[in-house]
Amino acid sequence: MADPMIGNGIRYTEIIEPKFRSCLLLLRFYTPRNVQTAPVHALLTDLLTASSADEPGLSALSRKLDALYAADFSARLMLCGDAAALSFSASWLDDRFALCGEDITGGMLKLVTGCLLRPNLADGGFCEPEFSVCRQNLLDDIDCERNDRRLYAMQRASELCFAGEPAAIPPFGDRQHAAAVTPKQAFAVWEQLLHTAPIDIVCILPEEKPVRSALESAFSGIPRCPVPVPLSALTPLRDAPLRCTESMRISQSKLVLVYQFRNIAPDVLRMLNGILGGINNSLLFLNVREARSLCYYCLSSYSLLKGVLSVDCGVQTADLPAAEEAVREQIALLQSGDFPDSMLREAVLDYIGREAAQENTNAGIADRIADGLMRGDTRSPEETAAALAAVTKAQITEAARQLTPAAVYILRAEEAENA
Repeated sequence: MADPMIGNGIRYTEIIEPKFRSCLLLLRFYTPRNVQTAPVHALLTDLLTASSADEPGLSALSRKLDALYAADFSARLMLCGDAAALSFSASWLDDRFALCGEDITGGMLKLVTGCLLRPNLADGGFCEPEFSVCRQNLLDDIDCERNDRRLYAMQRASELCFAGEPAAIPPFGDRQHAAAVTPKQAFAVWEQLLHTAPIDIVCILPEEKPVRSALESAFSGIPRCPVPVPLSALTPLRDAPLRCTESMRISQSKLVLVYQFRNIAPDVLRMLNGILGGINNSLLFLNVREARSLCYYCLSSYSLLKGVLSVDCGVQTADLPAAEEAVREQIALLQSGDFPDSMLREAVLDYIGREAAQENTNAGIADRIADGLMRGDTRSPEETAAALAAVTKAQITEAARQLTPAAVYILRAEEAENA
């Protein structure tokens, strides 16, 4: 087996899958977050996919991508507990399908490494006008976050539950710090990431190609001294749950309940979450939404990295107390084991269905592998499905008894003419 490391702190995974006609390259840079760097991380995902020293300007980069048979290079910011991952993804047509025998792979690797390792700079910082455009995009995104009421409520619940921790920082950071970022400051953050960030690279190819050697050569010119980034940072257990109610001129109230836990096995937690609010016929769906019509939606999610499980609902204001009590009743059902065995089978089938859909794309496979590397879980989907099927009702019941209320956030709708 080939050494997974292609540089100091750079882990490379390659999968050959002949069923695809395109190639995909995924690069994730892991980094801690704070209020100053959070908006810069979001800004970098836009800046570094807009130009490079080789292709100065978005127009030049777009023309190059079009010349490579409508190839794509994009990025997104991922939150990982108290840390973040800058995730860059490149896709391109396999060389076998080039009309004139072009080296599409070579061209794409040059473009990607150019954007990441040779960015478009002037006076020690990112060039204009790309920087100003990307920063304005970031400010617009921050302004628009409030318009998605569900995400806004979830973020406010995080701020309440994780107060004083990096996980409380909004995904794009705050507007004040975002507006103050300069081209030099942004490049300084990226330069530090190039030197210190642990990096995971996943490549999905239809046939053997010299991608590994090309990336190894490209990164060899970067002095690397990686700093470990702790991803698991459990928030301290609270003696009593925090509550916060905020009013807004909207038509539908939002309710978020956050529970904390310790020492729940990942497979058990996944099954617990599915039965509670993650599958089509979950307890929350059947008993809160359908049977009692207390909410428009009612879903659950969890973070192993922070040790929390959240339930969020869209509710009529008059139904807020009843909806909160009904959610707690579903937690009690889990804790007593008073739920049908069929839900365990449905939760496993839900996982199998989601994974089957993900395995149909090279991007889905790359994300699964990268997510598994982040969690230290390198099992195949089949192995994971078998482990989920082995989870018992008793294990789920015992795990549910560990859930303790941590926070309740209510975004209360006020009447408005144009709500």
